[in-house]
Amino acid sequence: MDNKKEYQALFSETLEKIEEENNNLTKMNILVSGKSGIGKSTLINSVFGDELTKTGVGKPITDKINLITKDDYPIQIYDTIGLELKSTKFDLHTLVKSIAKNDIKKLIQKTQATKEVDEDIHVAWYAISGNSARIEDVEIDLINWIIDQGIPVIIVLTKSFDQTEAKKLKQEILNIVPRIVDIVITLAKDSDTNQSFGMSDLINKTFNVLPESINTAFVHSQTASIDLKKSEALKVVTTSMAANFGIGFSPVPGSDAPLMMSAQTAMIAKITTIFGVDIQKNQIETVISSMLGIYGALIAGKSLVGGLSKLLPGLGTVGGGLISGGVGMIITGALGRAYIELMSLVITEKIDLSAISSDELTNILLSLLPDYLPKFSGTTEIN
Repeated sequence: MDNKKEYQALFSETLEKIEEENNNLTKMNILVSGKSGIGKSTLINSVFGDELTKTGVGKPITDKINLITKDDYPIQIYDTIGLELKSTKFDLHTLVKSIAKNDIKKLIQKTQATKEVDEDIHVAWYAISGNSARIEDVEIDLINWIIDQGIPVIIVLTKSFDQTEAKKLKQEILNIVPRIVDIVITLAKDSDTNQSFGMSDLINKTFNVLPESINTAFVHSQTASIDLKKSEALKVVTTSMAANFGIGFSPVPGSDAPLMMSAQTAMIAKITTIFGVDIQKNQIETVISSMLGIYGALIAGKSLVGGLSKLLPGLGTVGGGLISGGVGMIITGALGRAYIELMSLVITEKIDLSAISSDELTNILLSLLPDYLPKFSGTTEIN
């Protein structure tokens, strides 16, 4: 990979793979409902960041429902303007008879009637104040109706400043509406006396009910749980490790390196998409140059091969192919995990890829690698 043209081709390939991964994300649709002033906007911002509500376009679906959407963003939020439920004697049955008068029901029936997965409403968050004394009858009826349409419902207790009272309300609601997925007690924004909480719990419960085809879109878009991004990215690393182990059996000396490089770029693209990092061309050149430089040095390091054979006695008797595969697998895992940590630093704004050099990034990756490489009796040198 000394040829400049080959490097440029690899940069372009990686960038194209990232764009391809992003473009292939299936749209996910969330219905966020609840009474006025319940804190739905704060909830949305806490899960997806304020970028969506600030730069996204609010398209009125009806006078009561707003679709929050954004170009090149795989999440769409159906945000109800607010249910005005002034009386517990509200006659829901009258509304049921006239679907046109019930905006939420009309929307759900329209979306669920399609055969396209990306047009379905995949989950509903119904927000209730954690300080409320009770859930209203009309809310119970509406929640049950949504469940009847095959949509998972998670009740979110917002503004739960008093967790003791919120827990009492949670138990009461669970007794009344047992078919919901769960109830999550939250405080979406720090207050003078309380730190925010509950967002990761909401993220995980939502993730667990989603179709597998849209999981990555949700993980990509949410900003409240870095742990979920890491766990999904680790699955990609595991798959890549297995792929590189197979490549190591190639009988032609040196022929495995380009294949391993290609597998690395695919891994990097998938991880980048999971973390939702918008990497520009100049930034990907910095990242890839740093990672491939370390990768090449490790692949060529005799001490690593020797250390592996000491770790697994008898490994060197298979004509070197198995050792090559083992080394490729180990290095893929180490670099993949290091890249996950790098992406974590980027999305928490601890590293700015546009303001860092390749050498500086190499040093950061080198500092991360020892945690993920096997501890051999010898040392692993990078020359």
